[in-house]
Amino acid sequence: MDNAPYHSQQINWAPTSANKKNEIQEWLRQHGIEFSDSELKPELSQKVQRNRPEKIYKLDQLALESGHEVNRLPPYHCEYNPIELVWAQVKNEVASKNSTFKIADVEVLLHEAISNVSQKNWEDCVKHAEKLQEED
Repeated sequence: MDNAPYHSQQINWAPTSANKKNEIQEWLRQHGIEFSDSELKPELSQKVQRNRPEKIYKLDQLALESGHEVNRLPPYHCEYNPIELVWAQVKNEVASKNSTFKIADVEVLLHEAISNVSQKNWEDCVKHAEKLQEED
């Protein structure tokens, strides 16, 4: 899984220094972490940092509940993700057959191109991505 924001919604969100002081205080309160009302925002933020839980993502949890484990890709390494290769194949097919540039026709071509992706295509893309990872 890549680290796109829509793949990385956290279950156990923790505030950052960008949050308002009262939001940080509320998070500390909810997590049973003692603080004084006289503490400044930087002091409160340090308490959050010391008690920040390990990130748990919604999609990772959903996959785990279905018996799967998500492996997150390093940032800026989409070449390790086989779906990017498959998506490139689909886009190339649509582009090569698109002659009208009408959205309805593009949609038909898209569905056609997706249905043309075979199990062998997927296997080849997975093997290629694994090879790149091993080389790196």
